[in-house]
Amino acid sequence: MIRSIEHVSIRCRDMEASIDFYRRMFGAEVLLRRRPGDGKRITYLKLGEGMLELMELGPAEEAPDPMSHYGVHHIGLKVDDLDTVYQDLKGKGADFLGEPFEPIPGIKLVFLREPNGAVIELAQRDPRVFEEAFAQGTVDW
Repeated sequence: MIRSIEHVSIRCRDMEASIDFYRRMFGAEVLLRRRPGDGKRITYLKLGEGMLELMELGPAEEAPDPMSHYGVHHIGLKVDDLDTVYQDLKGKGADFLGEPFEPIPGIKLVFLREPNGAVIELAQRDPRVFEEAFAQGTVDW
């Protein structure tokens, strides 16, 4: 039985730059560094209560823009105070794809791009909004 998503994995252009980004922006901690051979490197980061796997596997093709192609669209990170986190990350030079917005009252979102092109969503949600939506089963927002 699946209990939760254990980790998300991102293929990196530059391992150390990627580690530095997640440390500076989100306070990530290095849990484990692996060297599986052939110059490959894998690093596991603690990111909140989850885990992020960074993989440096050598040259690769550029991925299509996830905002306009099928497949994985973004990684969602839960935050308690989106406005404060947004200002903090903006001051650190984060590459935001727009300003924070509220698709409905009680939900605040903003998207940014990390150094390897992956899109990250920061989400602040009033739990009551989702509880009500889950009770309905389908909503139009």
